[in-house]
Amino acid sequence: MRLKSLKLAGFKSFVDPIQIEFPGIMCGIVGPNGCGKSNIIDAIKWVKGELSAKSLRSESLQDVIFNGSDNRKPVSHCSVELVFDNSENFLGGEYLKFEEVSVKREMGRDGQSTYFINNAVARRRDVQDLFLGTGLGSNSYAIIEQGIISSLVGAKPEELRSYVEEAAGITKYKERKRETESRIRRTAENIARLKDLEDEVKRSIRRLNAEANLTTKYKKLREQEQQFQKFLISAELKELEERKKASEKENKSIDTDIEGIDAKRISVISKRDVAKTKLMEGLKILEDEQRKFFETGAKISLVEEKDKSIKNKIDDLNLEKDKIIKNLSNLKDSEKSESENKTDVPKDYEGDLKLKVQNEVSNLKIKSEEVKKEVGQSLGNFWKDGYKFGLGQASESTETLSVLKKQFEERLVSIESEIIKITNENESEKSGLADLVQARKDLELKVIDHRAQQDKSNEELRNLEGEISKLETQKDTIIQDRNEKELNKRSIEIEVNEKVDRLKTFSEVKDIEGEVIDITQSLEKLQNKIMNLGPINFAAPETLEAEKKRKETLSEQINELETSLSKLDEAIKKIDKESNKTFHECLNSVNKFLEEMFPKLFGGGFSKLNLLDDSEDSGLVLMARLPGKKNTKLSQLSGGEKALTALALVFSLFSINPAPFCLLDEVDAPLDDDNTLRFINLVSEMSAKVQFIFVTHNKISMEKSSHLLGVTMRDLGVSKVVSVDVEQAMELAQS
Repeated sequence: MRLKSLKLAGFKSFVDPIQIEFPGIMCGIVGPNGCGKSNIIDAIKWVKGELSAKSLRSESLQDVIFNGSDNRKPVSHCSVELVFDNSENFLGGEYLKFEEVSVKREMGRDGQSTYFINNAVARRRDVQDLFLGTGLGSNSYAIIEQGIISSLVGAKPEELRSYVEEAAGITKYKERKRETESRIRRTAENIARLKDLEDEVKRSIRRLNAEANLTTKYKKLREQEQQFQKFLISAELKELEERKKASEKENKSIDTDIEGIDAKRISVISKRDVAKTKLMEGLKILEDEQRKFFETGAKISLVEEKDKSIKNKIDDLNLEKDKIIKNLSNLKDSEKSESENKTDVPKDYEGDLKLKVQNEVSNLKIKSEEVKKEVGQSLGNFWKDGYKFGLGQASESTETLSVLKKQFEERLVSIESEIIKITNENESEKSGLADLVQARKDLELKVIDHRAQQDKSNEELRNLEGEISKLETQKDTIIQDRNEKELNKRSIEIEVNEKVDRLKTFSEVKDIEGEVIDITQSLEKLQNKIMNLGPINFAAPETLEAEKKRKETLSEQINELETSLSKLDEAIKKIDKESNKTFHECLNSVNKFLEEMFPKLFGGGFSKLNLLDDSEDSGLVLMARLPGKKNTKLSQLSGGEKALTALALVFSLFSINPAPFCLLDEVDAPLDDDNTLRFINLVSEMSAKVQFIFVTHNKISMEKSSHLLGVTMRDLGVSKVVSVDVEQAMELAQS
């Protein structure tokens, strides 16, 4: 298995999407300081699930996202993908069938990361489990960065042991052991909780036993109580049925009384209807007689009023008659004196003439306006003519007086005739007045008689109505009494039904015999005993059975957990035994390779890993003896010596369990040319088993590389990669 390619986008200085191929087994990454070479190492660590910002040379995890430059804007997220060649089936399990395996990580500005394995979403733990035991785990010795060389030499014993365990491939067993120990702790806690529950259930069972015994006693007493109650209810039912029969008998008697009252009431109502009919007929006759009486009175009043009017008219005609007679006399005198008077007319004669004419007409007191008008006109003409023509025209005036006289005489004859006519008509009408008066008296007597009969009929009707009302009141009283008795009967029926229903509930209760008084006293004593029992838990028997089953279940669970715990302990012991065996075998192998690697790098000398003590988890101490020197402390070595010592250890670990690749970040920086040559020769020798990717500024290392990746930064803050195949380039140069 080897690293095939690396895809970056938005990660640190690699803002543009880029794919870096690693075709050779010795790939050197070169470029000036600050161009982003180490960012490739950080990208590989980050995609493996690194969460420490310090380990990624950042202050926060969001700093791995390209934050912009003078000419480029920041990006919102970054992604890194590793593609491995798995054609040799280095990764087993579910990935055995894949010739390529890709691991990818994406992250946005919110700090949320998403992991993918073969483009399927995965967890961070899935990614870490993928690399466990491959040399790329959490305690990886495959990535050697700047500064780690010296820290590796000066590592704590526990850290050195972890590197050997990673090489031995037992880190996955260690992880399983931690998981198993965690499960053991949880199992022990579950057992403790289950035992607490079991103790609680035992206490509950003891309490429920007592309550169940009390419930049993209570049920026996209640059974005896039901026997007593059934006896008393049966006795009460018999009494209620007798009362019900008596009530039904009373109600039948009341119904008979009501029927008699109804018959009598119907008879009285029939009489009342006859009386009411008779009263209505009499009222109609009375109204007819009263109408005739009033009509006769009206006729009498009309005759009397007409008689009075005729008398007044006759008086007026007589008065007019007297006036005409007087005027005729005046006309005769005027005619006589007319001939004797002179013809001279006074100057005020016209005014005197008009006044005289008016007085004459007024004195006549004529009722008729036509007569007054005619008479006034004749007199006026007369005196006017006399005024106009004087005595010279006396003959014409005399003629006028004759005409006026004739008119007066004619009017006088007319009045006489009218008086006679009116008098005759009045006498004729007055002749029937006596008959009308007599008829009125007869009618008045009839009206008085009919009124007396009506009063008698009204009195009879009131008596009948009173009798009906009395019968209805009597019936209402009886009905009310019957309703009360019916209500009492229904109440008894309800009680009977209740008793019957209650007796049905005692269907399985045995019948007993005895006296009501004795049974009642026994029931009271029994109920006092029940009351003295106190609160009863009726669910105690069922709850007791449930608690017993629960206890059995808890006991089974405890036994299963204890068995499981025992198996887990055995598994831990087995894991420890196998891990220790594998660890010691690996340690021996590492020391064997150290004996070979150390002299190759130093031209001699000796190095070994020793256990700190005899305990199973004992840490390791790295011992080194340089050629021509006595045993010295590692802290006293120079930087180059520390680097070579650390490389000897790393290469020894790689010899035991080669990781898919090894990343070396300027580890040859503190080495001189000779040591660099020995180092790069050893790398070249081991490249047959391991793919090496190293960052270097050393020309010797560059010359030994089969493939060079040049990192440049043409635009400030943005890294680019140029790939060169060294062997192909040398062939081209030689040709």
